Amino acid sequence: MKRTTLLAILATASVALALAACDNKTTETIKEKADDAKQTVETKTEKAKAEAEKKIDEAKEKAKEAAPAAAAAVDSMAEKAKDATQNAADATKEAADKAVDKVKDAAGNAMDAATGASPTP
Repeated sequence: MKRTTLLAILATASVALALAACDNKTTETIKEKADDAKQTVETKTEKAKAEAEKKIDEAKEKAKEAAPAAAAAVDSMAEKAKDATQNAADATKEAADKAVDKVKDAAGNAMDAATGASPTP
């Protein structure tokens, strides 16, 4: 999940840098890039979640083989780990969504300021 969070931050930063470096790009282009970054973060988050669940299942099976009497406890811990993974994935997606919204707002405000137009509500 740390890797996914890092990817979300990097994607947001790259969109922000693109906004600052490209004065002649339209707001729509910047918003499209922000949406692309958001989609990339969501895809990476889902992949990371799937990999984590796979590793959790593998560890659960190994633990069951090593200590059959503790199988119920291992199952419970594995389910809790999966829940934590899902919560982290959801939090990462939510953070990416908020970051993309902020980039879109900044792009709109920058375009409004550059053209001297009043911001639209």
